[in-house]
Amino acid sequence: MKVTFLGSGGYVVTADRSCPSILVDGVLLLDCGFGSLKNLRAAGVSVGALKRLLITHHHADHVGDLVGLLWAMAVEGRGEPFEILGPEGTDKLTLSLLEAMNTPPEYTMLKITFRNLSGGEDLGEVKTLKTIHKPVNLAYRVERGGKSLCYSGDTAYFEPLAALAKGCNLLIHDAVFLEEQKELAALTNHSTAREAGKIAEAAGVEKLVLFHILPFNRGFEREFVRQAGREFSGEILIVKDLETLEF
Repeated sequence: MKVTFLGSGGYVVTADRSCPSILVDGVLLLDCGFGSLKNLRAAGVSVGALKRLLITHHHADHVGDLVGLLWAMAVEGRGEPFEILGPEGTDKLTLSLLEAMNTPPEYTMLKITFRNLSGGEDLGEVKTLKTIHKPVNLAYRVERGGKSLCYSGDTAYFEPLAALAKGCNLLIHDAVFLEEQKELAALTNHSTAREAGKIAEAAGVEKLVLFHILPFNRGFEREFVRQAGREFSGEILIVKDLETLEF
């Protein structure tokens, strides 16, 4: 499995981090936040190669490049259908964004299929779980070629996530805050690095990526890893845009 982090940051694009987006094996996209399309180009990946987009939730930093992605596919003459999966209302959100941004009628020739999910689905290589977040967030487990990863999306500490991630090679977990910011984490439906470590340890994963690092916590990467390491005995990473993990 090859995992490329197109966007590793938080709510806004910074000089070194775009908003959340993860590419799996060059064909599966997890979220498409602001800046992800540019980094997809930088990674040398054709939008025509993408098969599926899994959206965790409908906050702008996770879907900000959705229209841009679809426009790129249309302009480049994509013929194959493109599947978009996400929480209930993902179809309406996508179509309303295309309309609001005055998408030219000829672009409607792009074939898009939708699947609205509620959490708990088993779709073969993809399994889902509804976590604690507003708006509704879905965590995803992806299994391909005998390897597996779990991506939490945005979530407060949620013990059932460990069952979804059980035995995964890689867990990519929301770690927006440090432990001393845990009250803010709970208020905003996010997790601390230590809480991410607890989920990773309970799940018995091989590696943990602390994800969704906000600008105001930039420079505290070592502390994030240290705090997660209080709970998790495996390898802990903080990635930056365009970094790739293969396993």
